[in-house]
Amino acid sequence: MLKRIAVLVSGGGTNLQALIDAQKSGIITSGVITLVISNNPDAYALQRAKNAGINTVGAITVFIAD
Repeated sequence: MLKRIAVLVSGGGTNLQALIDAQKSGIITSGVITLVISNNPDAYALQRAKNAGINTVGAITVFIAD
């Protein structure tokens, strides 16, 4: 059974792209990237994930002053 992998990103996603490429080429064999989460809803990494057919979540961080 393959492990489901979630990847946390915040920017351009070059490391994510390396993981996606490794998955496609068979280097990663024990899991599959199923979710990419970003604290930056405008992160290009989310587009990379969408292009690869991976579900994405772009969260907006809210800071509340005391």
